[in-house]
Amino acid sequence: MSAFDENMNRTGKIILLIIVCCIPAGISLLHSQPPPPPPPNGPPCWPPPCIPVDGGIVAAIGAAALFGGKKLLERVKSKTA
Repeated sequence: MSAFDENMNRTGKIILLIIVCCIPAGISLLHSQPPPPPPPNGPPCWPPPCIPVDGGIVAAIGAAALFGGKKLLERVKSKTA
């Protein structure tokens, strides 16, 4: 086999790989459906008073940072003593 034949074989394999990967993606795009229309009263929420999660997440991250800082400070003090 010459170098040209080896390059054509590699190119053919690459093209075949691209085709094999793209066909399932194309089929799934052809069979997709549009999303349902939004509800007329806005998005539903649970629990009913629509409690935001943002405040709780910020408090949890702050508490975790403080706890981690305390543990780190204890470790540094124990190593220096």
